[in-house]
Amino acid sequence: IDTYILNAWHSVAKMFAGGKEPDNPKNLKHLITPDICPGNFRFTFEFSRENIQKLRERLKKDQSSSDSKQLRLSTFVITFSYAFTCLVRSRGGDPKRPVAYRFAVDCRSLLVDPPVPSSYFGNCVSVVASDPLTAATFMAEDGFLAAARFVSDSVEELDETVAWKLPKVLKDSASPFGSQLLAVAGSTRFGVYGLDFGWGRPEKVEIVSIDQGAMSMAESRDGTGGVEVGFSLKKHEMDVLIDLLRDGIKN
Repeated sequence: IDTYILNAWHSVAKMFAGGKEPDNPKNLKHLITPDICPGNFRFTFEFSRENIQKLRERLKKDQSSSDSKQLRLSTFVITFSYAFTCLVRSRGGDPKRPVAYRFAVDCRSLLVDPPVPSSYFGNCVSVVASDPLTAATFMAEDGFLAAARFVSDSVEELDETVAWKLPKVLKDSASPFGSQLLAVAGSTRFGVYGLDFGWGRPEKVEIVSIDQGAMSMAESRDGTGGVEVGFSLKKHEMDVLIDLLRDGIKN
């Protein structure tokens, strides 16, 4: 599988280089990271446990009148689906424009042949990437339910073949999706607010890599089951998104 994935990385690199062999001489320098987007504001929206339960009940109610397939209404599915829907709506624009999402998944419990040793120390993650979708799907009245269906299906389809699908995901992720792609950084299972390096627990945790089409997720600091979601947007986009996030929970 290592050769398989290396070949996939090579194909992706050629894709970014316009079909040519990438000019990448060996060096010990750090990877080049994009600059901070000028004019962006980073902000955190906190979903309380009660907010998440309210959204869960709404999905159950909407689903009961539309289809019989039960959704996987985990905290991640609910929070990410809702944030994704609000972000698409806040952008506005052409309803026919393509949108997509992707998020990382822990593969340790999925790989069974051969299994990951219990002594394994390191990353064991893959990427889930949606096919290009249409903004109109999420701008509609039932957009939140539609998003929950897509994300729930993405999670349910994970199995022991997840590692073998990675090369295709890498190629698909490198292809231009269009105007809006949302990725997730972080996880509600990292326990970031439980870390103590000698200065006490963190007062606030932010993930600084969300300026380029991503949002962050972390558990609430108070440990009550809520979720902190971080965004990085222009001021006018931020104002619209905050209104959508709040109004959708209230109404």
